[in-house]
Amino acid sequence: MRVDRTAGGVTRRSTLLGLAGLGLAAVSGCRLAVDEARGAVSGGARRGGTLIVAINVDAQPDSVQAHNANSVVWRRLVFETLTAYNSSGTPQPLLATDWEIRDGGRTVALNLRDDVRFHTGRPMTARDVMFSLTRSADPAAKSQARAVTSLITDMTADGDHALRIRLSRPASNLFDAFELATILDEESADGIADGSAMIGTGPFRWHTWHPGSGLTMVRNDDYRVPGRPYLDRIEQPAITDPTALVTAVRSGRAHIAYGASPLDARGVSTDGRYEINAGVTIDYSIGMDVRTAPFDDIRVRRAVGYAIDRDRIADQVFAGYGRPTSLWWSRKEAGWSQEQSDTYTYQPDRARELIREAGAAGTEVAIVTNTIQAVQGTAQIVRYNLEEAGLRVRTRVFDPVEYTSRQVEGKLGQLFINGYGIADLSAATFATHPAFAAEQNPSHFTPAEYAALVTRTATAAPDDRVAAVQALGRYMLDQAFNHSIATGQSTIIRSKRVQDVRQTFLGSFIFDDTYVV
Repeated sequence: MRVDRTAGGVTRRSTLLGLAGLGLAAVSGCRLAVDEARGAVSGGARRGGTLIVAINVDAQPDSVQAHNANSVVWRRLVFETLTAYNSSGTPQPLLATDWEIRDGGRTVALNLRDDVRFHTGRPMTARDVMFSLTRSADPAAKSQARAVTSLITDMTADGDHALRIRLSRPASNLFDAFELATILDEESADGIADGSAMIGTGPFRWHTWHPGSGLTMVRNDDYRVPGRPYLDRIEQPAITDPTALVTAVRSGRAHIAYGASPLDARGVSTDGRYEINAGVTIDYSIGMDVRTAPFDDIRVRRAVGYAIDRDRIADQVFAGYGRPTSLWWSRKEAGWSQEQSDTYTYQPDRARELIREAGAAGTEVAIVTNTIQAVQGTAQIVRYNLEEAGLRVRTRVFDPVEYTSRQVEGKLGQLFINGYGIADLSAATFATHPAFAAEQNPSHFTPAEYAALVTRTATAAPDDRVAAVQALGRYMLDQAFNHSIATGQSTIIRSKRVQDVRQTFLGSFIFDDTYVV
């Protein structure tokens, strides 16, 4: 797989029943070989055929403007964004051709492509962009772009293919928002909630979605890039059982397994028929409700940080595809600090002593997780660690959709573990994710000092960015309302029959040039 973090031609960074629901369980490797690669085109590529991408969670259409496990595969295939980061983190044109930032960052003037059409055939205009940005600011959209797009005070169209955006204050993570907020067809947006009208501008059309089973996309014959995409069809069956997910690829019933267990990936890494690739960088963290005992005591919150055996989690859960850390954002953030990343090391004796000092030994607590395997594996070790530190622990598991809804509503309970796939974006964007947002988060941690530090990071001039990010990191580590455990990358097992696959900076697939041999 050529993982050059490309977007839009511009480079940056359950069970087998899922197959049966799409009529795929009985499809043999021979059948796939006949269906694929029907016509040769320039450079050895092949036109036509079906690509089957099995994934460990179901698609959720209402995540169209959110970057999460339920949208990561299909969002960039069906929809597009204004800009796309290249591998060095520089925004490049996609639906926008160029832009100018004025008034110290409070005004953005954008020019748009004039050859973009929605899948209905209607031309995309500035009105659709304004609608899409406005929608992404609505909490119901669950978009990580909200922290920026909610700052928009005014938008004005200058004809069909230009607009001006006015912000209440500068936003250092403006292009994070442009990377996240997909552009929607205003006329059909009411159909997004149930998936009945998913109208984008991308190289593939949303065709059919069977909730809990899978998604089918078909070629957009009117895509603006001549001759692209090569594929006729993409099937995305949902296979939540990790063993069945890998079996689907090894048996030839799927070409790609997205979100496979790192341990399973390591098991097939020596098989010459497959390639293991990394997807989006994910930070796995444990949050605490600071209003409820024993986590209203900062000593207990810090004890959780010292109790967790991060090295064991990195080794046993992520199998070498992740690393232990106390810091939520990745090394791509200019303000990343090795010292801060090493703040909480495995010190079980210290954790036990802090819990005893707080009078919390023997307290029963509950950890809420979701069904994603890496989250489950992390939670199992964390549960053991916390029990060794003196707490009594039980777990409660939700499916990813319900978990996300509870997260937005701030109703996850005492302890909660999840992965956040935006670790490669700025600290300003990470700190405004619904799990961390200063105005409302499931930890119910909302002091004015925290809000001020987040705002400083989000508005920092280039020469203040490192200092601002590190001040925010120090405060979050000290207050310990949430602990980063490890960063990993979604694991992708790909048959080498699949050629010329690219990924965006956030790990979504780009299949414009992809073909199967």
